[in-house]
Amino acid sequence: MSNIDEFKKLYNFEFEEIKASDYKEIEKKYLALYKEGKEKGFTPVFLVLDDTLLEKFEIDMEDEDTDNIMDIVKLNLKKYKDINAVEFLKKFQEENTEDVRESIDDYFTKKDYKFNDNDKNNLELSTVFDYDGNFKDNVILVKVPTTNPYEVLGYFGMGGYNECPFPAEQVAVAKYWYEKYGAVPAVITYDTIEFYVERPPKTLEETKKLAIEQYAFCYDLVLQCCGTFEELANAIHKNIQWYFWWD
Repeated sequence: MSNIDEFKKLYNFEFEEIKASDYKEIEKKYLALYKEGKEKGFTPVFLVLDDTLLEKFEIDMEDEDTDNIMDIVKLNLKKYKDINAVEFLKKFQEENTEDVRESIDDYFTKKDYKFNDNDKNNLELSTVFDYDGNFKDNVILVKVPTTNPYEVLGYFGMGGYNECPFPAEQVAVAKYWYEKYGAVPAVITYDTIEFYVERPPKTLEETKKLAIEQYAFCYDLVLQCCGTFEELANAIHKNIQWYFWWD
């Protein structure tokens, strides 16, 4: 049985299997469906249905002693409402890093750093492509039956490993960022989340604050992806997409 068939057994959602040649095709398809979803009451999200993500769904059901994935969804959507995102990020950073400094500016050491705002108006969604630029197998675009875009992270729960927050924690943080920046989960894989951002930060002060929040949420952004807090801030300044990866 294919991974997509396995998904059908778990979720009774409308979706389309996706094949694309480049990011522009993906961007066009996603943004059109996102606009339609606002009008019709659903939220689209790309899922990369590899074996690990499907196994995570099965493990969650076993842990809760249920054969209905919607029981897990309901649990995630109940739990997140009791989580304060700001307090969670502070605590999560303290627990998972040794890098808590007195002020935001203490994280930034290159005082003459210049932002590069080129090519930040494209929604590339790179995680649906492999390292050679080929479109991945088993990619679907799902119409999730929620008008709260941040809740899609509770429907398809990855995380809880590799210092990645649990699904309910992800939803709480995503809600916080959605309300501030219009940030919407656009792609979910077993170890990455990509966001489409309608109102990205445009000031230096706001961008620095968000960079520390994103580091707290996913410290691999600095340790393995960007290398410095300046580069992380540069990646999100005026950018309509955000990328998170937990190794």
